[in-house]
Amino acid sequence: MTLVRVAARAAGIAGIVLAGLGGLAGDLAAQAPTVTGLSVNSPRQADKGGTFTQNSQFFWSTEVIEVSVAFSASVDVTGTPHVVLGIGDCTTCFAEYASGTGTDTLVFTYEVVKGDEDSDGISIAADALKLNGGTINASSGGAANLDLGTHAFTNDITRRVTTTPIGTGNNGITGVTLNSPTSGDTYVNGDTIQVTVTWDRNSGPWRRAHHNHNNMTVRITIGDNIREADYVSTSVASFIFRYVVQPNDVDADGVSMAAITGAAFVQYVSTKFGHQAIVNSGNHKVDGYQGPPGIVGVALSSPPGDTYGRDETIEATVT
Repeated sequence: MTLVRVAARAAGIAGIVLAGLGGLAGDLAAQAPTVTGLSVNSPRQADKGGTFTQNSQFFWSTEVIEVSVAFSASVDVTGTPHVVLGIGDCTTCFAEYASGTGTDTLVFTYEVVKGDEDSDGISIAADALKLNGGTINASSGGAANLDLGTHAFTNDITRRVTTTPIGTGNNGITGVTLNSPTSGDTYVNGDTIQVTVTWDRNSGPWRRAHHNHNNMTVRITIGDNIREADYVSTSVASFIFRYVVQPNDVDADGVSMAAITGAAFVQYVSTKFGHQAIVNSGNHKVDGYQGPPGIVGVALSSPPGDTYGRDETIEATVT
C-alpha cells in the first residue's frame, strides 16, 4: 500500500510539473512580437528619361513618405494605426497604416502637403507607433510591443521636406518664358519650342547649376504626353532649352511646364518651377498635324511564322 501511495504521489508531482511546463509553453507561444527594424523610403526626382531615381534629399508636395516597421513575428492589424512623423512643427503628420497585415512587416504612408517644411530632416520617436483605436496583435495571439526602441531616429538629413516653390528663398529661379509660335498662337510640325529659364546670378544654386548643367532638360507637357526640351546653351543668367514639334504632338489648351531635370543638376537645387510654372498657356498651343508632312510611324507586314522566305514580299507602311 505504501508503494501505491508513493507512486500516486510521484504521478501527482509529475502532473504538476507537466502542467507547469504546458503553461510556460503557452506563455512562450503568446509572447508579444517586438519591433526589429524601421525604414523610410528615399525621396525621388525625375531624371532625363522621365523615370524616377532615388537621388534627392527632399520630399516634395504630393510625394509619399513610406515607413516600414518590421516585427519579430507575423502580426494582424485592425483599424488604422499610424506612425507619428516629426516634420518641422507639424503635430498632425501621421503616416497611416497601408498594408502588411498577416506578415511581419507593416507599411505606413503619408502624402506631403503644402506647408510641410523640415530643413533638418524628418524624425521618428521611439513611441511614434500608435494604435489610434485599432489593434496590432501577434497572429498567434497577444498584443504586439509597439516600442520602436533604438530603431527610432532624429533629423535624418537625407530625408528633408519642403514645399516652398522655386523662385522664392535661395533657389534663385526668377522666370520661365516660351518663344512665340512662328504663326499665330500654335506651334506646328517642325516648329521649335524654346524655353528660357532665368536665374538670380547672385544665388548659390545658380552658380552651382551653371557648372553642372550636363543632361539638363525641361519637361514640357503637350496634351497627354511629356516631352523633353534639351539644354542647348547658357546666356548670361539664363538657360536655354529647345524641343522640335513632332507630327503627333497636339495640345489645344496650350503647353504646360512644371520642372527642370538633369542628373547633375538635381543634386544642387530643387527641380520644381513653383509659381514660375506655366500651365496651359493659351498662346502656345500645339498642332503637329499642321505644317510640313512628317512621319509618325513605320510598320512592316508580318511573315508566315517569324521568317520571310524566298520570293515573299516584305511590305512597309509609312504613315
